[in-house]
Amino acid sequence: MKSIGKPKKPKIDPPVFDAAGYQINLKELNGTPLPDLSKVQTFSLWGGARKGAGRKSSGRTPVLLRLTPKTIRGLRAAARKQGKTISDIAEERLVVGYDPGT
Repeated sequence: MKSIGKPKKPKIDPPVFDAAGYQINLKELNGTPLPDLSKVQTFSLWGGARKGAGRKSSGRTPVLLRLTPKTIRGLRAAARKQGKTISDIAEERLVVGYDPGT
């Protein structure tokens, strides 16, 4: 015997989103039920802080300087010519007249 009227569609809850914009009331995805995340154990072999990781300290402190374009061009040209870094050239030129006793 045929049913009369429209077939009933399953009730679908409207989506609920958290403050970050993620949908938080998903029960299934494409017809496949989602696992209960409170019972799932996860682990990762990657990431996290490790002793000795990262760039080794050079013993130098970064400093911001405002230099004229002419000075910058001179530092870059000298660094290129001598095969050194701009920091090395600038430090050499600054140390020449420096007296730590004053």
